[in-house]
Amino acid sequence: MKFSKLSTLFLAGTLLFNLSCRKDDPIPPPVSLGKYENGILITNEGGFSTPTSTVTYLSNDLGIQEENIFGTNNSNAVLGNVLQSVGFKGDLAYLVLNVPNKIEIVNRHTFKKTGSITSNLEQARYVAFSANNTYVTNNNFSTVKKVNIYDHANAFVKSIDFPNYAEKITSSDGFIYVQTDGLTYDSNYNEIATGHTISRINPATNTVDKTITLNDTAIIRDLVSDQTSTYVLSSDAVYTYLYKINSKTGAFSQQEVFDIPNGEKLSVDGGQVYFVTAGKKVYRLDGSNATPLFDVDTSFIYGFNIIDSKVFVSDPNFSGNSKVRIYNLSGTLMKTITTGISTNGFYKN
Repeated sequence: MKFSKLSTLFLAGTLLFNLSCRKDDPIPPPVSLGKYENGILITNEGGFSTPTSTVTYLSNDLGIQEENIFGTNNSNAVLGNVLQSVGFKGDLAYLVLNVPNKIEIVNRHTFKKTGSITSNLEQARYVAFSANNTYVTNNNFSTVKKVNIYDHANAFVKSIDFPNYAEKITSSDGFIYVQTDGLTYDSNYNEIATGHTISRINPATNTVDKTITLNDTAIIRDLVSDQTSTYVLSSDAVYTYLYKINSKTGAFSQQEVFDIPNGEKLSVDGGQVYFVTAGKKVYRLDGSNATPLFDVDTSFIYGFNIIDSKVFVSDPNFSGNSKVRIYNLSGTLMKTITTGISTNGFYKN
């Protein structure tokens, strides 16, 4: 009996010693996926007739900036002309180039090129993804108005043509939403709405299963989404209209009308909706109210986004380096940086 008790006490003491040692063992640091895994990707459109498109990396704390990360990580390869937008699919970033009609695919954390898409592209604009397919809008504002669909291996599947437009495109709650109207100009360069529709593609059939007609006669300016909702901004010289669409059903769950002229660009950050106007004022949507936050100090706004409560605005130069101003939501200027030619977008990596 005494031997058994001593053995039990010895085993218990050994277990406590081992557990104590394990608690004191150092915790290994997380494995880095690459030097760009945290931060902001800034797209510099470049010139229309010169291959001067680049991507700038900016760390989340705004302390580290690196230019031309595509060229740096791909043996000084030239990206091309008119970098229109970026889309993310897992560990990959799709860089959509409008003029050379190509999409460069890179690892978003290392920016090493992994592939490209070139087939059937005609002035590609924006990209979105379903579980199995890639969707790319093509729009030359004249004869080409389509969405191209590619499979998981980036092989061309089909195109869907639209009568007026094919511009912004997003993925939300299992569906693909496309801005299929926008603006054109008359002979005096006055803006004219091409129509008022948003189209929904069902990835199960790769067909349009719903066309949503907005309740205004203004010009559709922007379209963004989160996991369950799709937001549309339209405006004219008197009013700004903001729609919240239930992505699963395709029905309006909210429509707001504001006595605010020329709303231009949308952003959703932390579940909160923001927009900016041609008058360079930033607003936050608070229920049915648009709360003015602050005025942006820039000649005009070309690129705009809000990421982790930081407001990014580009003041572009179409032949030289652009300026980017970064504000907090109170309107305090946090930092001004110099970026590439025609800075047009900001993406959380």
